[in-house]
Amino acid sequence: MIDQTYGNLAPREFALGIIQRLEQTHNVQLQAMLDNDALSTSQKRQLMTTRLLESIWGGLDGHNAGAQIEAPVTEHEERLVAQLEDTQTGAGLQATEVEIEPNVIVSEHNANIIRGYQGQELYDYVYSLTKRFENMAASKTEGQLAIEMVAGGVTSVSIPMAVGTVKALRGGAQLLAAVKTGIKGLGMKTAIAVVVVILVALLLFLLLDNPKKILGMVFNDTDESWDVTDWRKGIDGAVGSDLYMAHGVMESFPEDHETGDLDSPKVQLRKRFYFGPGDEDNQVCAGVYFADRNIGLRGSEGIMLFTSREKQSVIAHQFAVPYTNDNGTNIRVLTSRPAPKDLPNLYREMYDTRKVRIATTEHGYNMTSTVNDARGGVVALVASIRSA
Repeated sequence: MIDQTYGNLAPREFALGIIQRLEQTHNVQLQAMLDNDALSTSQKRQLMTTRLLESIWGGLDGHNAGAQIEAPVTEHEERLVAQLEDTQTGAGLQATEVEIEPNVIVSEHNANIIRGYQGQELYDYVYSLTKRFENMAASKTEGQLAIEMVAGGVTSVSIPMAVGTVKALRGGAQLLAAVKTGIKGLGMKTAIAVVVVILVALLLFLLLDNPKKILGMVFNDTDESWDVTDWRKGIDGAVGSDLYMAHGVMESFPEDHETGDLDSPKVQLRKRFYFGPGDEDNQVCAGVYFADRNIGLRGSEGIMLFTSREKQSVIAHQFAVPYTNDNGTNIRVLTSRPAPKDLPNLYREMYDTRKVRIATTEHGYNMTSTVNDARGGVVALVASIRSA
């Protein structure tokens, strides 16, 4: 899964290299946006995403015209174009808006490998994933994008694409051809847009000067979909939802459509695509979040409650990159649901028993949560929920 060790590169140095290549490849000025102190992190993220998509989509149009390729506009692409136009006019540029991160889908085999990563191996995975998404963003055809995705251990970006990919797999297509089918069904522009959204989140995690930040991936290897109720209310420390930030702010949070249809319910973690024990077509969905610290002597610390749609089970996932104490994480099944106002107390209880790695089996779930190191201010986390 990991192409090389990036331990000799500082996070900012690694990210700046990618930024410079993106500027050269797509003829877009990203560094100026990053250096603009008048912009919030949210505004920088939105502008970077928009300008990259303008350039990449223009390149795709030029390539298709030159190759005389007809590319019908999908419903997903129509919606994305409208959102892009809003941002171009300033209507969509919000100072504190959290970025929505579609689910990333990997094979069950790769999910089992990733959940076992610890220490430098876990950190290298985030570096490697960022580089892979850079390569994906440079793709001009469905085939090129499919090759880069499969090479990076990713079978789909977003649930709508995963539905098409899995359908092709079950129809007998080989993995590469199935991924290409999923991309075509979603629309190349939409697939690239999802890639860019995830890439920008990864870059900002590595690039921003603020220490004490965390990028987490939560893998859902169960037959249940999981919600974090009213999560938007809790992104900046407010109490009243199933997301509570004790310190810092949530910059990106997972959300996708449960069935792949745009009118289907939204969910944080979609249930797995499962066809039986050991079936090579089994696919696992993962949600990505990115939390950053605010100004002051505080870190990025919080807790979220995942509620199962099928069983109403509740799993608490805690993470902490404190300003002075050790980094750590915790995860457990709750036997009773706390009121939103009680989340600060639950956070503190789980904070006090946090570890670098937690592995536990409770009430029918096998769970792990791991941060790469107890030290350092740029922290990667991988958590998983599995049916025991």
